[in-house]
Amino acid sequence: MVEDLLFGLEDEAKARLTELIRRWGLLADLCFSDLLLFVKDPDNPARVVVVAQVRPATAATVHQVDMVGSVFSKESAQSIFSSFSSGGPSFQERIDQAGTHKVVSQAIPVPYDGKIIAVMVRDFLLNPQRAQGELEATYVSLFEKLAKMIQHGEFPYSSDDVVETPRVGDGVMVLGADALVQFMSPNGVSAIHRLGCRSPRRGSGLTELGLPLLGPAQAAAERSPVLDEIERKGDIVVEFISFPLFDRGSPSGTLVLIRDVTDLRVKDRLILSKDATIKEIHHRVKNNLQTISSLLRLQARRIDSDKAKQALSEAERRIRSIALVHEALSREVGEQAPMGKVIESIQVLATESAPQGVKAEYEVVGDLGDVDASIATPLAVVIAELMQNSVEHAFANLPIEDSVGLKIKLELVRTNSVLKVTISDNGEGFPDSFDLQTTASLGLSIVRDLVTTQLNGKISLRPGPSAKVTIEVPLESN
Repeated sequence: MVEDLLFGLEDEAKARLTELIRRWGLLADLCFSDLLLFVKDPDNPARVVVVAQVRPATAATVHQVDMVGSVFSKESAQSIFSSFSSGGPSFQERIDQAGTHKVVSQAIPVPYDGKIIAVMVRDFLLNPQRAQGELEATYVSLFEKLAKMIQHGEFPYSSDDVVETPRVGDGVMVLGADALVQFMSPNGVSAIHRLGCRSPRRGSGLTELGLPLLGPAQAAAERSPVLDEIERKGDIVVEFISFPLFDRGSPSGTLVLIRDVTDLRVKDRLILSKDATIKEIHHRVKNNLQTISSLLRLQARRIDSDKAKQALSEAERRIRSIALVHEALSREVGEQAPMGKVIESIQVLATESAPQGVKAEYEVVGDLGDVDASIATPLAVVIAELMQNSVEHAFANLPIEDSVGLKIKLELVRTNSVLKVTISDNGEGFPDSFDLQTTASLGLSIVRDLVTTQLNGKISLRPGPSAKVTIEVPLESN
């Protein structure tokens, strides 16, 4: 939605505004206000359009409805047009729609490359009867500093690799340019108490408090946010994100957001433990399947009947196909199998089990990416059966010396809703009378049943020279 409304701006300007939107939840919390982002309508410069909106987590919202996409004329948005033209902040007062409260709008220009590309508007209810406490006054003063940084092109930061920003309610610490504590919110004090640190006093140093933070100094030097994490008592983990503050280019202090992430880290460890357990299970299943495969191979050697040997050999190969998926899952995190690696292993398996004298060349076009195990296992068996069918039957009625030029091609396509696999060869193909529903071939019957039942997919084949089988597997129904 935002990208659609920013179509009139250059890519660099869009990136600037997108980065501001990524961080402005922090701004809304600090100023206890709704924030709206306006750009000029590219079709009519006498109008402005709301391209983004954020509500504070620290106060009630002024706008009960979604304002994104709303259009305002020059007459109804005088302060916004004033900031566009002057490059400075402006204010405007109005009565809300209910006619009960006075709303103050503070317009803050957002410059880029010497031009004002947008105006950020802070809307808040004016309540002269309510006095601000120290916390509120500190938060608003922090917002004013960041607003000035926006006007001077110093916020959002040009480099910002910190993925997540905690909300202000988790805890705030303010350091001066001398790196001494000027303020810490009650939630911030509680968080450092859990680390076993002393209660802060105004003017305390971080070392004095027992907080060996490198982030504030590093953030000022690199002019970008820096993440610190302190773990104490073996299980208490607190996160500190340092945002450097500047006054016309000179460091003026640091805003540090504090968050107790102990519960999150415990969950992370549980997830890692679960992933390791799942990988170990897949590893053991793979080993068990390989053991069964070896037993079938040994049993086939002790049987005189050629038909029995062939049946055991085919069963052993199918079990190895399933083992390939579990082997891939045992090396990956989660329940996603990399089908590219699985198909490479299936090619090796088909080559090893090819009839004597048959040499096949394989061509793989496209990629299916990572696929859920529930799809990967039956799909691997289907692909293995079709490749084996090509190896065994493409030139079944020709002398061995004429079958050395077998070429098997796999075309793999993945969209948001379907996996499509097409396997073709340059062999004799299926006879015109071939019917997949009534075939006596065990391998193709397995393919048909797996595709239509387990994978909820469709299978089609082309009769005549050069066999071609296409499989479509819907992702949503799986």
